Amino acid sequence: MSKKKKDWKTEKERLLRLDGEERRKEYRRQDFIPLEKIPTWREENRANRKEEGKEVPGRGGLSDKVSLYKGDITVLEVDAIVNAGEEAGKSQKQQEGDFLQVP
Repeated sequence: MSKKKKDWKTEKERLLRLDGEERRKEYRRQDFIPLEKIPTWREENRANRKEEGKEVPGRGGLSDKVSLYKGDITVLEVDAIVNAGEEAGKSQKQQEGDFLQVP
């Protein structure tokens, strides 16, 4: 195994052993956004329906696991970011920052 690959694996193992607070000390920026601050589809829908005076039906499922975020993705404290793809008629520049996040 090359030295570079070994160094990468060693660093990964070290980071995985850190608790949340220790890991945050390693961040280059301190103005991060934790996952808890990004509302899920259900939370977004619940807020919109409360304004309309309607109840939100159901529990669990995909709407509790998916969040939409528009903004600077470099400040997100998440494990993965998924770009859902180009929307019809939207240029790459316009789409930048529109990401589907799966916790």
